Amino acid sequence: LPGLRTINRIIARAGLSCPPLRLTHRIACNEYPGPQARDSNHVHQVDVVGPRYLKGSSTRYYFLVCKDIFDQSIYIEFVDSRKMDLVLDFLVHVWQHLGLPEQVQFDNAREFCGFGHAARFLSRVIRLCLRLAVEPVFIPKSKPQRNGSVENFNGWFQPLLLSRPFRRPCDVRRELRRLMTTVNEQHVHAKLGGRTATVYRRGKQLRKLPANFTIEKKLPVAIGKVTFIRLVSTQGTIRVLSQSFKVGKRLKYQYVKVTIYTKYKKLKIYHKGNLIKEYPYPLSKE
Repeated sequence: LPGLRTINRIIARAGLSCPPLRLTHRIACNEYPGPQARDSNHVHQVDVVGPRYLKGSSTRYYFLVCKDIFDQSIYIEFVDSRKMDLVLDFLVHVWQHLGLPEQVQFDNAREFCGFGHAARFLSRVIRLCLRLAVEPVFIPKSKPQRNGSVENFNGWFQPLLLSRPFRRPCDVRRELRRLMTTVNEQHVHAKLGGRTATVYRRGKQLRKLPANFTIEKKLPVAIGKVTFIRLVSTQGTIRVLSQSFKVGKRLKYQYVKVTIYTKYKKLKIYHKGNLIKEYPYPLSKE
């Protein structure tokens, strides 16, 4: 008889020395129902970056950044808080400068969509968007890559800007103005036919906020849509504005689009463009 080691080598060479490998089922390929930009001011992406600190100061500062994902136009402000009031002022300045978009995309930070029980009655940021006929779109939670255009820009400009030891916020704001001029008026894009964003926008009828525009003290809920893109959990549920909604386990790990229609006070859930669920969604009268 052959020796034990010889037998083991023969069995291993035949692939019989271990049980066959069984691969688990792959997650089904799912479509991401995000907004698509076809021209300037179709989709803006907005983000808050920070906190950041100046040399010799413990004050927290933040960059508020908006980017048009089609022509790459940008607008940035440097502020000392991330409160919703400053975000509202920032959006007004953006839309006075770049013009009003059809859709504006945010992450799920509380300064955009609110927090806790009050969030379900729509934050002031959402109400401002609705009032100006702009559809707010919120990306899935913990998925910053879905705001990829503005996140890419954030990763590019910060090392350039913050390599200098700034001591005063006015110095940062001066450099930001220079940065915006360079990006918008000097950098050319192959996608725009070798033109800069500023040149590409010339001649277009962009809907801009007037210079004297002011935000109403009490913003009512206007007619419009608010959209959330969510990944269905293993339990078949999604979370929207601190509320849970049942979608169904058959769609777990799939992206769905959730839209609140303020006129009809309805929340509708779509998968691949098909309506799959509908819920009543009462709103505050104020």
